[in-house]
Amino acid sequence: MMNKLWFLLCASIVLVLGCKNKATDHKAIATNDSTPPAINSIPDDTVQLGDKTFFVYFIEKADFDKFPLPPVDSSEADVLAKDSLVKREGNKLVIQLQNGKQRIMTNNNSDGDDYIGYTYAANYPAIKRKGFFVAYYEGNGYELINALDGDSMMTWSAPSISPDKKYMVTASMDLVAAFDPNGFQLFSINNNEIKQIGEANLDDWGPGMVQWINNKTILSEYITINDDGNTQIRYVKMVMQ
Repeated sequence: MMNKLWFLLCASIVLVLGCKNKATDHKAIATNDSTPPAINSIPDDTVQLGDKTFFVYFIEKADFDKFPLPPVDSSEADVLAKDSLVKREGNKLVIQLQNGKQRIMTNNNSDGDDYIGYTYAANYPAIKRKGFFVAYYEGNGYELINALDGDSMMTWSAPSISPDKKYMVTASMDLVAAFDPNGFQLFSINNNEIKQIGEANLDDWGPGMVQWINNKTILSEYITINDDGNTQIRYVKMVMQ
């Protein structure tokens, strides 16, 4: 029952964060080969995602802010208005697939553990997927629907796609309730096939807003909670080796 009360709030938050991370041909990302300077010359941390190692370096907020995320739609209605192939019909979202069939996603407004709610969050033409925020009785997820045939895959959050469209990363933060994962997933992209490379659950910090700034480098908020319960935000670049 509690999750129902959180649904609209969570959907709005994930729409904002998730759509911010969606793939675009944003020139500032695709053409800028420079990266923010690291505060320290040696990595402050590492994140291992399958066979890929990311060196993590703290950077200044001013340098993080030089790579703004593109504007986002603030509601499902705005996202639906830009995509004629997805329509909301009451508690259902109907997706018109390229193979001529439909994929229907139906909310279950149960008061029990089987509660589930779907919100259309973003279209990802670069990977031929449509993204949906999923709210469970406890916790949240993200579902990517193949626009060609309706096949789906679950991820921890909305994806951020590298400029060369070879990799996709998702970032999820849950430092308190532990309903959701806290860390990263990394996927490879080959034409229309997406395969998971690896995932990492973090203990000491959680990722906030995340984006690729070139084909090897991700910027992320580095969020911690101190012993007094106060949230602190620092900023990192993560360089794939």
